[in-house]
Amino acid sequence: MDETNRSDLTRRMMLAGLGAVPLVALGAAPGSAQTVSPTKAEAEARAALKDAKGTKLVILGTGGGPLPMVPSRHRFMTSHVMVSNGAAYVLDFGLGVTNQFARTGLSFQDVRSLFITHHHPDHNIEYGPFLIIGWIGGLPLTVKAYGPPPLKHMTSGFLDAWRATVDFWAEDFKVPPLHSLDVTEISAVGPVMEDENVKVSATIVNHPPVKPALGYRFDFPDRSIAFSGDTTPVEAMAKIAAGADMLVHEAMDLEAEATGLKTRIGNGLAAKYDITMAHMRADHSPVEDVGRIAQEAGVKTLVLSHLVPSDGVKDDIWRAGAAKHFKGEIIVAHDMMVL
Repeated sequence: MDETNRSDLTRRMMLAGLGAVPLVALGAAPGSAQTVSPTKAEAEARAALKDAKGTKLVILGTGGGPLPMVPSRHRFMTSHVMVSNGAAYVLDFGLGVTNQFARTGLSFQDVRSLFITHHHPDHNIEYGPFLIIGWIGGLPLTVKAYGPPPLKHMTSGFLDAWRATVDFWAEDFKVPPLHSLDVTEISAVGPVMEDENVKVSATIVNHPPVKPALGYRFDFPDRSIAFSGDTTPVEAMAKIAAGADMLVHEAMDLEAEATGLKTRIGNGLAAKYDITMAHMRADHSPVEDVGRIAQEAGVKTLVLSHLVPSDGVKDDIWRAGAAKHFKGEIIVAHDMMVL
C-alpha cells in the first residue's frame, strides 16, 4: 500500500472512530441525514438557544452522586453551561457532559472558560474527556480552567497521559495539538476572573472531607447566577448569592433518600446504610434549608438541582419543601432545561 492510500485509510478510520462524538459537536448540519433525531428536551433546548437574546443558563445534568447513571435513570450527573454574547462558560463535568453539551447545538468553538466546584467524580469525571473531544471539535487552545487544587496537576497529568492520542489526531487533521492549558487554582473566597462578558467570584462551602469545595457567582451584564456546588446549608452561600437573579442550589429529600437507600442496598448491609446516611447529613442540604438560604439571600429565583434522590420525588414535593421558607419563584431543574 503506498503512502497516499495509507494516509487516506488512516483518515477514514479516524473519522469512523469519531462516530461516538455527537455530530453536532463536529459541525453536522441539524436536520441532515446523518444527524440523530433530537429528543423533545434537546429540540426545546436548541429552539430556546437559537438567536437567543441575553444570557442563558442550560442545565446539562441534574442528578446528585454516581447513581444517576444507573440504567433506567433519567438524570445525568451535574453540569451546566452559561451562554452570553456568543461565549460559553461550562461549570462542572459530570459523566455525560460532553454529549449533553453537543446536544444543545452549541459549538465547542465558543467555549471560553471551564469551572469546577470540587473534586468528586460526579463533578469532574468528564473534565478530561471534554477537553479532548472538545479540542477536536474546535475548542480554542486559549480556553481557561478554574477550580480547587489539585486542578493544575490533574490537567497536566491527563494531557500527558493522552499526549500520544492528541498527537495522532493533530497530525492526521492538521491542527495544533492540545498539550497544555491555562489553569488557575482557587483556594479562597474572592474574585476568580473577569472578561468582557462576566465577572466570576467564589466562596468556600462545606462538603467534608473535600477541601476546598467551592460555590460560585457569575455576574453578567443582564443577570447574576450563583451556584452552591455540593454543600450543607451555609451562610457563605447566602452571602455570595445576595441579591442574585438566580441561585442554583443542591437539594436533598432526606426521608426519600433514606427509604430508597434501604431498597437499593438490601438486607444485611446496615453498616453501609449508616455510613451513607451519615454522609448525607454531614455533606448535603435538605430542601427546606435550601429555601431558607435562598430567602436569606433575597434571590429572585431558586433552582433546585443536584437532586438526591435523583428519582422518585415529584416536582411539587421538591417545591413544597423549599417553599416552607422561600417566597420567590422555585424551579425544579431537569436535564436540558434552558433558563
